[in-house]
Amino acid sequence: MPHWREAGMKIIKKIVGMSGFPTIVMLIVMLIIVVYMQPNFFQAQAFRNSINSWTPIILLSMGQAIVLISGGLDLSSGTAMSMFLCIMAKTMESQTPASGVYALIFVILAALVVGLVNGIAVGYLRLPPLVATFASSYIWLGIALFFLPTPGGHATNWFRIFYDVRTVDSASPALKSLAESIPTSLILVLVACLAWFIISKTRTGRHFYAVGSNKDTAYDSGISTGMTMIKAYTINALFIVLCAMYFVAQNQSGSARLGDPLTLQCIAAAVVGGIAITGGKGSVYMAIAGTIVLALVKKIVFFSDIANAYQILVGGVIIIAAIALSSIVAMRRERSIAKGESG
Repeated sequence: MPHWREAGMKIIKKIVGMSGFPTIVMLIVMLIIVVYMQPNFFQAQAFRNSINSWTPIILLSMGQAIVLISGGLDLSSGTAMSMFLCIMAKTMESQTPASGVYALIFVILAALVVGLVNGIAVGYLRLPPLVATFASSYIWLGIALFFLPTPGGHATNWFRIFYDVRTVDSASPALKSLAESIPTSLILVLVACLAWFIISKTRTGRHFYAVGSNKDTAYDSGISTGMTMIKAYTINALFIVLCAMYFVAQNQSGSARLGDPLTLQCIAAAVVGGIAITGGKGSVYMAIAGTIVLALVKKIVFFSDIANAYQILVGGVIIIAAIALSSIVAMRRERSIAKGESG
């Protein structure tokens, strides 16, 4: 076999062997179908609307991916988001710009508490992540209802910078002009990606993968597994804060029930993105691709003229098929690696 062909085969095998390869294939297929069904998909306003609708789940799924990679799980993401949302909406006053600063301080402190509680429960008390975070979800929901028993609250105008800079009264013309070309929500996602890029290059980022792969081995290597879980859940909580900031900026109000359906969606997006639910494998960035895949599935179902009564059913079947495909490819890859090592 010629050298160029052999090198080409190696590159192809390397690409196919990537953990996110099935997700990329699904993403490309879904995009082709959606563009066929919605020809204006890539037009400026339609694309902006799509990014705006994807942003909250992208932020939640990235945080969830960090927890999953570390060997955990967070079933409290949605209610924690609602709690942060209600804290900000209750703290802020529309006519008092300084209240936005106070709201950010309060919600960051609340995020540290959320990360600490979930991290201690899973990392030090050794409670199963599913049980620990399912229990804590009711605590966050109760606090959210305490702040806002019914939807409402306020947000100061400058806070809309987290949703659309063009609607901020005090924003400079140059900044508003930039927002015409680059959606503010996209900038928020890029900030989240940059944050993870920095974290992934640190010792903490490497510890997430080590603990998620094997806690006992990581502990024997001198890694504090309990502290690593606290860090994972705390960083996840800060990603959830970004999502809450986006929602309160968009709606200028809060609701204790807004986050109810988001928890399972962000877990599904992370898994579709190739994040191993058993921990230690996957890329946080691929959670973004997983989110977009699930969003495109909803578009396909909507444009297929399927009766409303069956849309959720059909969408659920497609999502299960996507998750199954990712899991099957991952299992086959692990088996081939195991055979190679034994051979």
